[in-house]
Amino acid sequence: MKINPVLKNETKLAVRSFKFTLMIFFYVFLLSAGALFIFNINIEEAYFNGINLETIVYFYIGMSVIQAILLMFIVPALTSTAICGEREKQTLEVLLSTKMSTLSIITGKLLASISRVIILIICTMPIYSIAFLIGGVNLGNILELSLFFIVTTIFVGSIGVCISTFVKTSKVATAVAYGVTLVIFVVITILAIIVATMNASKNPNAQSLTAPIFSYLSPTVGFLCLLAKQLGGTNTFGYFGRGINSFMIDYGTFISMGVQLVLSVVLVFISAYKLNPLNRGIKIRRKNNKKSK
Repeated sequence: MKINPVLKNETKLAVRSFKFTLMIFFYVFLLSAGALFIFNINIEEAYFNGINLETIVYFYIGMSVIQAILLMFIVPALTSTAICGEREKQTLEVLLSTKMSTLSIITGKLLASISRVIILIICTMPIYSIAFLIGGVNLGNILELSLFFIVTTIFVGSIGVCISTFVKTSKVATAVAYGVTLVIFVVITILAIIVATMNASKNPNAQSLTAPIFSYLSPTVGFLCLLAKQLGGTNTFGYFGRGINSFMIDYGTFISMGVQLVLSVVLVFISAYKLNPLNRGIKIRRKNNKKSK
């Protein structure tokens, strides 16, 4: 099986780098510290009343939210410098002069960044085993959550790589990637809640709110739908759970993952088209032809 040369080279450099080892250590450390804190809060009364399995559900939710936040900060930092970093090191022209297509270069850069994040996700799966061993959450729930995180990583990573092809400096690309990620994860979710609340005010007898279609653009909505499906309802989220109806519980996660994968493919092709130097050459020749006429 032929491996993408960019992916092969980037993977070797990442494994040999001490920074990657430190990143794994601090990532697992922060998630483990959060797990211990949440676990201690949930079993404070276990010495007197026994362990309540319902509290393990909140441990699972807390762990999932912490990991989602950590990934939201890590993925843009890893992918937003994929192309502009090569441009700053003046190695992009050398990379473009090889026999590799721009699509292969973009795909290799994206997969190299995603592979590191997938390693982080796999390393944290044993922490979730606490909820699995005590009860309340099964192994299938943990695998589904990990799969959703991987799909979201691909989506956010493709955004970072696409921004990296349009922006020339790493600092600006990282800032723009964080801004776009914040809009997708937070702003779209808030707008969806506002629209759903306004729709509910028109129909006060409705038991659940109707989320707008654009809410599926945010992975946060798919994440909430996944937790609601795994935990058996929306009562866990209180008032905000009213925004997740039965249709979203059954199909919201799959729709969200499908939208993320489709947008990821589109962003990868846009990045490859932008990186292709022949596309720029065509534009320059057209301009020169106009001037000569």
